[in-house]
Amino acid sequence: MKFKNATLALMMAISSVSANAQLAMNEEYQDGYDYSLQEYLTTKITQSKSQTSSAAPAKEKKWKVADYVTVPKFGGYIVSTYKYDSQEGKNGGDGFGLRYLRLYLDGKVFNDFSYRVQMNISGEPGTKNGARVIDAFVAWQKWKALGIKMGEFKRCFTFENPMNPWDICSGDYTQLTKHFAGMNGDFYKNGTNSGGRDLGIQFYGDAFKVGDTKHYLLHYQAGIYNGQGINTADKDKEKDYIGTIQLQPVKGLYLGVFGWSGSFNDGTQSNYFKRWAAGVSYEGLFSARAEYARNIYANGANTNGLGLKSDAWYVRVGVPVWRWLKVNMGYDAYRKDMSTWTSLNSIYTLGLQSRPHKNLQFQLQWNYCHNNSLSSSVDKDYHQLWAQAYIRF
Repeated sequence: MKFKNATLALMMAISSVSANAQLAMNEEYQDGYDYSLQEYLTTKITQSKSQTSSAAPAKEKKWKVADYVTVPKFGGYIVSTYKYDSQEGKNGGDGFGLRYLRLYLDGKVFNDFSYRVQMNISGEPGTKNGARVIDAFVAWQKWKALGIKMGEFKRCFTFENPMNPWDICSGDYTQLTKHFAGMNGDFYKNGTNSGGRDLGIQFYGDAFKVGDTKHYLLHYQAGIYNGQGINTADKDKEKDYIGTIQLQPVKGLYLGVFGWSGSFNDGTQSNYFKRWAAGVSYEGLFSARAEYARNIYANGANTNGLGLKSDAWYVRVGVPVWRWLKVNMGYDAYRKDMSTWTSLNSIYTLGLQSRPHKNLQFQLQWNYCHNNSLSSSVDKDYHQLWAQAYIRF
């Protein structure tokens, strides 16, 4: 009888251990963490609290993956267009198009780390500007005054370049941004459209709260990049150095200076340049932005004093006339050779921007263009009409 009772007790003990082990395995599978590590750390935390406090013993807190890793967020946006160009002697350019179709995925890990992956899939298949990754980075920011971003992302040059197309209040980026931030400029004409992005590391932050609004007075960014654009390894073992210092004396008003020293290898030689820009940006009762930039460029190894000098500037103003309707006006200029005004290309713009929903926007814009640099066989004065529809999801 005693033997049977002992056998029964032993079997119940084994069953209990097995059930607890199975529960642990199930919890590990469901919650996605190492159960032994969770158990160890929970025990350590409980012991530490009981030793430093005379209060009742703390209850064990079960660690959850959701406390430290957010569910990845998926989204994107579509920008469809129609363009008309009155310029005679120019082939193509009119008609319907898909400016952007972009998809992104982002999230956070341990609260202080964030990541983003973004693809542009609206390019022509089989070309350099076809479907491609345009953003892929990890960022850490435990403190407001210091953040670190590493991977592929927008260069920190000019106010406009880091802005999303949704927010620039116009049908396109300015010539300043296109030529001097490495988007479609003369300098990168043999490479893939980088969208103002590059591979590198960037340090950034905000400091010194001021005023009744407690806004940050100082914003800074400093980055080191390959200099070859997106999805491209460094080809000349030299790096681009870009930085900006911005002051916000009044909430929404930024005064900024930017600097850039770098090079680009076109496959046969490295081409060197130095750039700087200065500007002002305001977003409040109305929108306003103005910037001036200068570029000094040299082909090949002839960097003594560099060579060709270019400059560009623009002014843009947006005035709301109703809750979801804004009038935008602007002037945009670029000189490939700043030693002569015959290289000046000027664009005057007037447009309407309607945003009936936070994820839906329409734009209608008229441009008057005067391009002195064009040959006599093509009209130097012409008009453009743009219509665009944006939707985000």
